[in-house]
Amino acid sequence: MRKVTEEKKRREIKLIATDMDGTLVNDQKEVPASFDNWVLSHPDQQMVIASGRPYYTNEELFSKIKDHLIFIGDNGGVIYQQGKVLAKSGLTSEEAAFYLDLFKDDPIASPILCGLKEGISHDPKDDKLFLKQLDTYYIKRRYAEDLAKEVDSDEIIKVSVYFGDRDAESRFKKLPPMPADMDAVLAGPEWIDFVNKEANKGTALTKIAEMKGIPKDEVLAFGDYLNDYTMLEAAGLSYAMVNGHPDLKAIADEIAPSNNEEGVMQVLRHLFD
Repeated sequence: MRKVTEEKKRREIKLIATDMDGTLVNDQKEVPASFDNWVLSHPDQQMVIASGRPYYTNEELFSKIKDHLIFIGDNGGVIYQQGKVLAKSGLTSEEAAFYLDLFKDDPIASPILCGLKEGISHDPKDDKLFLKQLDTYYIKRRYAEDLAKEVDSDEIIKVSVYFGDRDAESRFKKLPPMPADMDAVLAGPEWIDFVNKEANKGTALTKIAEMKGIPKDEVLAFGDYLNDYTMLEAAGLSYAMVNGHPDLKAIADEIAPSNNEEGVMQVLRHLFD
């Protein structure tokens, strides 16, 4: 973990990015009750919701303050603000088909084609765990029997694969090398995301900072898992959650209390209130 001075911690931050699951929300997927009011009462700090979730799900979740937020969706594949897609970086149909093929023989794998407009998956049927994931993350979705036939049905931003046995990391370590323009990221104990190599939270956060004319030194980021790695690198001041992945905590400037203790809110109040 890198150490930062008190002066650096107290400087004027203009852009704040926070991951969602494992970071801002608790394990019950609840946003801190004070978050909306904090955002509205701190107009000098632009808040960015940076998530593996699609932007439309988070826009609905933050419906009361959505016009005050910028959304990074699909782990950096989409930047969205006030009804407009500001930037996107997706997959070709061939790339999406390649990713689907990787786990065609894994009975535990549940792939999702994450389109700009909706998510497309197999019907969860009696798989209550997978259905719960879909209800949480993909409020706009439909089911298809053959996902390979759907790769041209929308602008596919990423392919996300859910593993109900929560052993995504062992599968991630066994992945073959990705083609030149493609990448894989471990997004949680149950998730591997397959994306355009240029699509990550760090690149998206840097684009937003450039759009707003905000230097890196005035950017703060919070995260908990390896899909947040590039975002913490892109920030002048970074916090990993105490419940986060060890590799993320190793590069963070500071460690925040856990997501179940509203760690993000504790840090924000300490730095700004």
